[in-house]
Formats: sequence, structure tokens, C-alpha cells
Amino acid sequence: MSATFTSTYSRTHTAKYVSDKMRNVLKYLISYYGLNPTALLDSWTDWVDSGAREMLELGHLEKIVIEFYKPGSDQALARWDFPIRYDGNGADEMWVDREFLEGSFAKTTSPPAGCIYRILLQPLPGAPLPSFMSYSSYKSLNGMVGREAGTIVSTPDIMASMKYYR
Repeated sequence: MSATFTSTYSRTHTAKYVSDKMRNVLKYLISYYGLNPTALLDSWTDWVDSGAREMLELGHLEKIVIEFYKPGSDQALARWDFPIRYDGNGADEMWVDREFLEGSFAKTTSPPAGCIYRILLQPLPGAPLPSFMSYSSYKSLNGMVGREAGTIVSTPDIMASMKYYR
């Protein structure tokens, strides 16, 4: 006698998973830098989660970005990009590589005291924004160089990697 097991993930399910895990990744990063994650959690509840999920479900989200900067400044003092791919891992599994994430955080320097942060969702070129969102410009990187760090969130059809600037 043999048994067969099948599991199916819908794009709605994986979009929710990726959005929830990215919130946790960003919260962990903010806390790692010694900042209060309350603004992240408030933003996530107010608009980020619904915007990210909508764009993820449609395959329109190119990346999630967090910028650290001094109030009133147009220059980022630290920045992390989390590019999204829609090719997935092809397996019926979903995971977050927490150990890899922690190791990557250790390779960067903390933003200076007095910094705040903001979250940006970048759609793919030509993709529409959800109706409750608007466009914004990135802060200047002022000579910082990006370093690819690898995949941190994986699902059957959506993957998120990370890139940090220093």
C-alpha cells in the first residue's frame, strides 16, 4: 500500500507569508540597529501589509526598501533592499534563513544615533500602484555601494533576497 501527499499553495497564501516574514525581517533589522520598531509596525498595519500583499499577489512588487536617515536629510545613512522574484523555489516548502540574516546584519555598520527609517515599496516598471499609495523618491546613497547578500525568504512561487549598502 502506498500513500500520496499533495500540498498546494496559492499566490494569496504565499503573498501573505512573504509579507508577514518581511515584516519580521525588518523588525529584527530595526531592533538590531537599536531603534524602536513601533513605526514599522504602525506602518505595516496602516498600509505596507495591504500594499505589499496586493502587489505580491499580482506579481507587481519589485522590492521592499528600508532607508535609515537623519530627520530632514535627503541622504540615506544605511539602506537595505529586498528584491522580489516570482520564480520561487519549485518545492512545496516555505522558509526564512534567520541564521544567514543575522550573519548579514553583522557585516554592516549601524546608522548613526538620531536616525529614523522609512519603508518603500517599489513596483515593477509599468505596474500600477495600489490606489491608496503614491510615488516617492529614494534618499541619496551618497557614494554607498550595494552588496548582494542572497535569498532570505523562499516559497514555491515568490522569493525575497537582500542587498545592503555601505
